[in-house]
Amino acid sequence: MALLGIEIGGTKLQAAVVSPAGEALASRHEALASGSGASEVLASVERLLAAVMASTPDRIDAVGVGFGGPVDRGRGLVAASYQVEGWGGFPLAAWVRDRLRLPVMLENDTNAATLAEAVHGAGRGCRSVVYTNSGSGIGAGWAIEGRIHHGRPPGEMELGHLLLSPEGPTVENSASGWSIDREICAAVEQHPGGSLAAAAAGQKPSALLLGPALAAGDPQAAAILDRAARAYALGLSHVVHLLNPDAIVLGGGVAKIGEPWRRAVEGHLGRFVMKAFCPPPPVRLSLIGDLVVPVGAALVAAGNTRSE
Repeated sequence: MALLGIEIGGTKLQAAVVSPAGEALASRHEALASGSGASEVLASVERLLAAVMASTPDRIDAVGVGFGGPVDRGRGLVAASYQVEGWGGFPLAAWVRDRLRLPVMLENDTNAATLAEAVHGAGRGCRSVVYTNSGSGIGAGWAIEGRIHHGRPPGEMELGHLLLSPEGPTVENSASGWSIDREICAAVEQHPGGSLAAAAAGQKPSALLLGPALAAGDPQAAAILDRAARAYALGLSHVVHLLNPDAIVLGGGVAKIGEPWRRAVEGHLGRFVMKAFCPPPPVRLSLIGDLVVPVGAALVAAGNTRSE
């Protein structure tokens, strides 16, 4: 028995054949061109599915799709996409089912990732796990005893849309990958002789440049990381006050910065949480990495989730 997990995000597509134990047996990925609409993405998904199905000798029993936005799970519909136009109301589960002739479950991508980390990753052994990813946006999910918590349709746990003050900004405006990219671009322009500018030479400035710049002791990199981590931790403090999970797991592209990011978020979180809840839940880095959404989507397809 094997399962197929698919990720449809704002900047990339991934598909993986996954064992019931959560091991990725084969995978394929494809970057999405900037400005792609739903029709272009679907054409890419079709190519990706054909490639991954042709590459595996395993029999696929079910398919899970992790989509980057709110979904109507019961009807298999996309509710909205914040990164790609043209998805609203699209019957994505039926579209995949028609092409593969297999049972298909649709889930939000961050919920799928949450399940993967709770069952097989950094949250393994914990009763209650919150996973959150920072990349092209910021999402979050909550798993209780290995099952995803679902609110009423079309979603829940939209951490990125929490306001940091009544007038804004949101957590996503302050701590997502694209918001960090924006700050790095400004720093490179203002300090062309700095470590960030040196790291950005010949490439587009992005959040992943913070790692080498921090290692070089660049003060602009340290300030950018601290501002983003502080905003992220403030948003997560509300999660702790409401849910108080056993662990918080950080994923997404920004988490590839690694220990400096984890340490900064955890350090600020302790300052924002009420004394009765201190020390706050440990903050951990994702263990599954790039395939966390396809692995989680496959687990969803296997029936490892139900509404709470």
